Amino acid sequence: KKMMRRSYRFMAAAAVCSLAATKLTAVCAFAPPSSSSSFLSSKQSAPQWLPTTTMTTTTIGSKSSSIHQLSMLPSSTLQLTTEEPANSLIYTILHTPTLWSILAMTSIVALLVLWEETIHNIRSSTPKAIVPVIDSMLAEVGGLGFIGLFLSTVVTGGPLGQIIGRLSEDYLGDEELLLEAFEFLHTFFFEVGILFFVVAGVCVGAVLEEVNKLSEISELALDADGDGEVTLDELAEALDVSCMIVDTDGDGILSEEEKIDALKSTASNYNFIQAIIAERSMSEVDRAGECLVARERILGKYSLPQEFEIDAYFGKIFGENLEESVELSPITWLPLIPLIALENSVDLSRDVVSASSSNAFESCGYFFATPWVFYPTIFFQALSLTWALFNFWKMTSIKKMLLPTLVTDGVNGEAALLPPRYTIDEIRNNFNSSPSIFAWGEQFFTCGGAKTSPPRNEHEELFGAVGAKFEGVYRDSMRFSTWLCVALIVYSTTQIVFRDMAALYLHSANVGNPEGLVPELIVWIIFTASAVFQLSLAPTTFLNYCFVTSVEEYVKYDIVQEVMREEELCET
Repeated sequence: KKMMRRSYRFMAAAAVCSLAATKLTAVCAFAPPSSSSSFLSSKQSAPQWLPTTTMTTTTIGSKSSSIHQLSMLPSSTLQLTTEEPANSLIYTILHTPTLWSILAMTSIVALLVLWEETIHNIRSSTPKAIVPVIDSMLAEVGGLGFIGLFLSTVVTGGPLGQIIGRLSEDYLGDEELLLEAFEFLHTFFFEVGILFFVVAGVCVGAVLEEVNKLSEISELALDADGDGEVTLDELAEALDVSCMIVDTDGDGILSEEEKIDALKSTASNYNFIQAIIAERSMSEVDRAGECLVARERILGKYSLPQEFEIDAYFGKIFGENLEESVELSPITWLPLIPLIALENSVDLSRDVVSASSSNAFESCGYFFATPWVFYPTIFFQALSLTWALFNFWKMTSIKKMLLPTLVTDGVNGEAALLPPRYTIDEIRNNFNSSPSIFAWGEQFFTCGGAKTSPPRNEHEELFGAVGAKFEGVYRDSMRFSTWLCVALIVYSTTQIVFRDMAALYLHSANVGNPEGLVPELIVWIIFTASAVFQLSLAPTTFLNYCFVTSVEEYVKYDIVQEVMREEELCET
């Protein structure tokens, strides 16, 4: 049935192409010759070229003066003939408008078929938990396509076109400038949206790779004796955990006081930068070990069987959060308005629409030399970098507090799993994930944060000033941060960096501000590199977010049950 539906769609598209080709042929049959005949142009008031049935022919030479004289004659008295090539059949076919009409529309249909087949193959080869993410991306692409259709039919080429043209002429001095700006901004929004989905796809790929490697690393790198089960001793040896005296009284039993003392001594004193560097340099084995340590905690808390697969549990968690993270609302575009408006004003003030305009080089150097554009751009870049780093650090620091600590007892050499640090009141009270101005920002953007939504348990106390709203607020925070990075990359590269590089390469004499060209290029390359670095933090930030919202008090028991049913571990 699916194949039949696809065949029907293809046949319908072919029928539309044929009808359109027939209509185009009928129009072209009465159209004037091509520009090579150099007869009357559409702007001249002389008689138009009309079809004629006369058999009289006049051969025109190559002299331009003869052509000019003949072009003054009425069209009904003349008929041009050209020397036909040897193969007249091929010449006739290649100069038939119907052929090119069919080829153009068949190419469009072929692209649509390719798109449909590609999406079908992606959906069929994607794990079930990630399929909703693909659906969300397709829905957002459809929304961007609708905006383009609306602009082309209603604004630029529709009833609003004249109004916008009049406004553009009255206030910008050019009737076409504002219309072309609409087209440019829609294209820019579309490029930003597509790149955002590409970045989301990279996150999906990183998540899938992480999930697939969890079980693989567990079996190959951590299971030393090959019995299919990773013990604490094997895990401690593989992760090279620290050796310390936990059983201080030597009675062979670890009391709560001994565990607390051991946790206090292992508490890290990493600062902001050190914590980021340590997390960035973490190996795949260490990350898999964290998940297995969390698994031991979940097994003990919920009395789950040893066969429970933590990679399947985290895989479903990743899928649910990814689906919500790639959804875009109209509000998402609002933060881009002041930034793009400032940058685009440099072009519009010089009658330039975008970097693709014929006079685009006239704006080169002025993005750097215009203070009310340059300094706000620096502010947005600094805000974006700080935002991305803070998201990364906050997820990392909370994860460290939620992870059980694995150590090796220096007395008997056995591995011991200490409880998470947040369970110790003294350590938890000294922990602060919302330092200084960040606490104010979290409370402001969450309408009170912890004051209006106080933490309900010790786990939520780790979330700082945002309180119980952490899960939804920081999922949106990561999405908006990624969105801002993508927008900065797209505009900086396509509208400034590439334009300035072209101006330097071509040694153009039309550069508006030659003195500011090179500094502008260097600065915006730095801005682009900063945004790329921020995007490189996104996959790890997302993985840690999924971790801190799916362990301890946030364990999703419904997903645990679903995984157990799929693995046939539930009791019947």
